[in-house]
Amino acid sequence: MTNEFFPPSEEELKQIIEGLKARLEDDAYQDEWVKIHDELLFRQQQLENLTK
Repeated sequence: MTNEFFPPSEEELKQIIEGLKARLEDDAYQDEWVKIHDELLFRQQQLENLTK
């Protein structure tokens, strides 16, 4: 996905995930749902790895 020099903190990831979920529920982003879903999965995995 992204090549981040400084990965987001746990709190930042939670905010990112919350925002992505909101975008998935918004029909205005319908054309981007696949991309948003992929980003959401990536961020959830990042959060899971961070909190292990």
